[in-house]
Amino acid sequence: MNKNQIAKKYSKALLGRVEIARIPSVIEELKAFSKLIDTNRKLRLLFTGQIFSEDEKNKALSALLPGLKFLSDTEKFLKLLVEQGHLAAIKEVIVATINAYNEMQKKATAVVISSVHLDKNYSERLKNVLNAMTHREIEIESHVDTSLLGGFIVKVGSTIYDSSLKGQLRLLRAELMK
Repeated sequence: MNKNQIAKKYSKALLGRVEIARIPSVIEELKAFSKLIDTNRKLRLLFTGQIFSEDEKNKALSALLPGLKFLSDTEKFLKLLVEQGHLAAIKEVIVATINAYNEMQKKATAVVISSVHLDKNYSERLKNVLNAMTHREIEIESHVDTSLLGGFIVKVGSTIYDSSLKGQLRLLRAELMK
């Protein structure tokens, strides 16, 4: 089973066990744990490597969790991932859980890439247009890419709206090459 299949399986399990109102908190705690593993080389080797047994990993997790003060739902879920040997797929599990949760809540994240930082007024207008287009509550995630000469690119799920000058020039080039 690949990491994406594992992620879907565990995200479904998490969403089935945890109260809907608590899911955002659990996701944030899982992100914090993932970041902790990424930043600490010893913890990364302990939890994602093949050197230690599942029992040793469980003991280490049990020693670590009281200091982190996570919700009991998060602790149980992390213990399940460790017991099943799938903690290495935690990032994929987080992404799959966020996607499934957003789908349940009729929410979506729009990644907006522009050449300059968008002001709040423009972001709100864009958010309202995307809400109307997608029939979902949109959350804007803004990124700056200085290689874009003007305009912006919006990614909502698997749909991409490219109104950047760079994209228009790419289309023009493709058309001229025909």
